[in-house]
Amino acid sequence: MKLSKDTQEIFKNYASINSNLMLREGNKLSTWTENKTVISEVVLTETFPQNFGIYDVNEFLGVVSLFSDPDITFNEDTAIISEGKNRVRYKAAEETTLKVPTKSIAFPEAEINFSLSAGDLQHIIRSAGILKVSDVSFVGKDGKLTALVVDKKNPLTNKFEVDIGDTDKTFVANMKIDNFKMIPGAYDVSIAKMKICRFKATKGSLIYYVAVESDSVAS
Repeated sequence: MKLSKDTQEIFKNYASINSNLMLREGNKLSTWTENKTVISEVVLTETFPQNFGIYDVNEFLGVVSLFSDPDITFNEDTAIISEGKNRVRYKAAEETTLKVPTKSIAFPEAEINFSLSAGDLQHIIRSAGILKVSDVSFVGKDGKLTALVVDKKNPLTNKFEVDIGDTDKTFVANMKIDNFKMIPGAYDVSIAKMKICRFKATKGSLIYYVAVESDSVAS
């Protein structure tokens, strides 16, 4: 089999979330951060013939990059990555050595739903880096939905604001910018019980679940 460019992009993104990855038989892939504040799931175009553990995803991608367009054969304990007369035998990692999800998320019914454009997401992430702040708040008030990028512990610091749209809800949903590990793009966003937020890509099957901070409020 071959890994498409889109799948390699998913692997690269998932490597920023967790260096471990478990390829499970079928076409579904998932990962999470060590503290489980970010969980992601996706359905791939490829179908893996069996389970195969990868201990260091960046290393695996580095091996794949040694070739222009390699074939990959997954065996029980080895993946053979080959092109022409060249090949690499890449050893599988035991699942017991990996910190990976074992089941899918059961997302509860959401009370808050809105769309986040690719441009707005980019501005949120970029402004946090420039302003050197760690918090993102989605605020519903007086019919308006706004995203704030700020340091909650120091209200006197600079903040970035962007108008997202309209809402009939009143709420403040706080998250950490470190958990914004999404591949650039547009997302449909849902917040449930002020505990968990789902970012679902408007194109494809990619989903990220992000923890909502305990100081979030809704009325």
